[in-house]
Amino acid sequence: MKMKIVYSEINNIDLSALVTLITRLDHRGLLLAPAGDEHYKLLGYISLNLNNAKIVELGTHNGTSSTALSINISNHVRTYDIRDMYSVREQPNNVTRVIGNIFDLNEQHHLLEADFIFLDTAHTGDFEMQVYEYLRDNKYNGFIIFDDILWSDEMINFWDKIPNDIKYDITSIGHGKGLGPRGNVSGTGLVDFSGNIELIRNI
Repeated sequence: MKMKIVYSEINNIDLSALVTLITRLDHRGLLLAPAGDEHYKLLGYISLNLNNAKIVELGTHNGTSSTALSINISNHVRTYDIRDMYSVREQPNNVTRVIGNIFDLNEQHHLLEADFIFLDTAHTGDFEMQVYEYLRDNKYNGFIIFDDILWSDEMINFWDKIPNDIKYDITSIGHGKGLGPRGNVSGTGLVDFSGNIELIRNI
């Protein structure tokens, strides 16, 4: 499944129809923030460029990312978190929420079945590496986005360990702003296990 990610098209994504689902007022603003500040338009763009796809999210939190991913109703989003912090007014019909660590639940096979994975968890680098190594060792054939790759020293160390030929820093169309220990840049990284993702940086 080949997919082009055209940088200049990301900010054309309109997520305004989803805003009323978000109960946290601050997250409503984040949902509409431009790509490069926040990653929600990027997630919506990816979902709209996939059809009848399985998407797995690790780190549901308040549900803003899974709501952005739900914009294409032909796709199914399966989202995991170890705590229930969901604050979406009405869960989209194409979203399934699961409470628990995907490995502890022995549901990691869903990762290998996914066309696309989005990971935004505790930012320690440990879980991120566990997921990366599982996908690598089991010959995953999709792509994954890791949020907050520049958020902390631990995340930077994790990102540095991934081979350069399959990883791309896409912070400029993802999550640029942040409040992490290293300052005000969070960072977004894409790892393409499939070799089918083409980034078109025409901005």
